[in-house]
Amino acid sequence: MLSFFLSSLLIYKYAVLFLVIATASFGFPIPATALLIAAGAFAAQGYFDLYTIFICGFFASTLGDVIGYCISFRYGRDILVRIGLKNLLISPKFQALEILFARHSTFTIFSSRFLTTSLGPTVNILAGLTKITYKKFLFYDIAGEFIYVILFAGLGYIFSDQWETISRISGDTTSILVLIIILLVLFTVLWRARNGKK
Repeated sequence: MLSFFLSSLLIYKYAVLFLVIATASFGFPIPATALLIAAGAFAAQGYFDLYTIFICGFFASTLGDVIGYCISFRYGRDILVRIGLKNLLISPKFQALEILFARHSTFTIFSSRFLTTSLGPTVNILAGLTKITYKKFLFYDIAGEFIYVILFAGLGYIFSDQWETISRISGDTTSILVLIIILLVLFTVLWRARNGKK
């Protein structure tokens, strides 16, 4: 899959970069971060402009996040009810998860933009479901995506000859962090539900 996006990136450049990053931020499982790192590497070789990559990546990632958040904020609960997940919404475990997320929403939104990127779309949905205010979401989303774009495009630019290795390492690190976070959240939710705590 990555090879297809790489060849498309070289042909259509910033349009493909914008589309892939925005689509991935919304929730589709496509290799946006790897493509951003590759774009940075191509910029080091003179095929792209690094500052244009920053601008393109930033607006694309923010757009995808905001669309996901807004849909969840406005229609999220209705959609879950219509697909038969009403019991999930009223379950003690889900309510405990909502409370936990609301307490740590600022750090979760901010860090999921660049530290645990694969969790970003899920965090957008949770932010909408728990009715995190638009201003609050947007502020921490913008701050996190700014770091995300500079970090990964910058890594590709600096380590242009080893961008594939950098991409693989970043993906492995993210996967480990996501697994740890999921386990911690599950343990906390189950513990709170069992002990009747909010």
